[in-house]
Amino acid sequence: MEKKQETRWIKFLGGKNLLFTLVALLLLGAVIFIFHQVGFIFGPIGVVFKTIIGPTILALILYYLFNPVVHWLEKHKVKRVYGVSAIFVVLITLIVVGIILVVPILQKQVDGLVRSFPQYMNDLNKMVTDFFHNSALEKPLANALAGIQKWFDNVSDGIGSYFSKAVEGASTVFSTLTGFALVMVTAPIITFFLLKDDQKFFAFVLKIIPPRFRSDAKEIGATMSSQVGAYLKGQILVSISIGILTFIGFWLVKVPYSGTLSIIVGVTAVIPYIGPVIAFIPAAIVALMVSFGMFIKMSIVWMIVQMLNGHLISPQVMGKKLVVHPLTIVIVLLVMGDLLGMFGLIFGIPIYAIVKVLVTYIFRKFKQRYNQFYGDSGEYEDTEFSKEEYLDE
Repeated sequence: MEKKQETRWIKFLGGKNLLFTLVALLLLGAVIFIFHQVGFIFGPIGVVFKTIIGPTILALILYYLFNPVVHWLEKHKVKRVYGVSAIFVVLITLIVVGIILVVPILQKQVDGLVRSFPQYMNDLNKMVTDFFHNSALEKPLANALAGIQKWFDNVSDGIGSYFSKAVEGASTVFSTLTGFALVMVTAPIITFFLLKDDQKFFAFVLKIIPPRFRSDAKEIGATMSSQVGAYLKGQILVSISIGILTFIGFWLVKVPYSGTLSIIVGVTAVIPYIGPVIAFIPAAIVALMVSFGMFIKMSIVWMIVQMLNGHLISPQVMGKKLVVHPLTIVIVLLVMGDLLGMFGLIFGIPIYAIVKVLVTYIFRKFKQRYNQFYGDSGEYEDTEFSKEEYLDE
């Protein structure tokens, strides 16, 4: 019996391969639909994930922040367990001193700023309305100021809530542990054991992975650790530096609520490009309500700090471990901010770095497979996944 030849159109579409792909996609869709229908089964898994994700992320940040110090102590003949213990003793001492000395001052400043800011906004709104009265800019500026007021009300409510919970959890031993206090208590414990036994932990995880994939897993893990760890550590150090410099500058020019405003600047500095703009708004409004001269002095301090950050601090601290194009950063922040809110804005770039490593690895595996079956028509280049080569891209 003569074999029926496939038409050119069927060959173009892929023939039996297309049919197999469609069936595989339909089966995948059916699996997703079934799991969606019985989603209640996975409810406890979601609860466990939500419970551990906060302490785990904070513990990883602390691990990447303190691990270089532990390594430095090890090089100077200090046993790892002693080095980790010394770091935590110093850290706990600083926290206790901060709670006793700094927290009451900051609480007073935060309360004062929260109480005064609505009046500042009303005065600024009146000033802008009078200046642009009967002009085309009157209504858009009024709407913009109303939006800023609403944003600050939401932020101040959240800050006040978390601040009070943090103080309560830290000062009252027998108080009910809130979610915030639980994170603050468990994360350092996780960090301690990560720092003390990190090699044992990573060796245990590696043993779970099938032997055939361990080499690739080590390469991927090393790449992620190098990029994400360097970014988190660098961004925290940059934020602390910017916060301290801003406080010194605001204190010298006598900007009201300099402590609270500099903390806002330091915290928002973890968000590239967008963070400085967010922090500038309340500082500018507070300065304007004092005088236009205060606004000019505050702006000069702001520009000096940002210039120091852009030309000195960030290049020295961040280095070239995670070089991302500014346009990519903006797009990532827009997408992650919309998907995950503030969490996405803060951790969007590290998440992007992790996804990039995985996508690069998977694509190179695809290229290897393509060369195996279709290499006679022309081969892909750069098919080997290498940590060193990847970091040099």
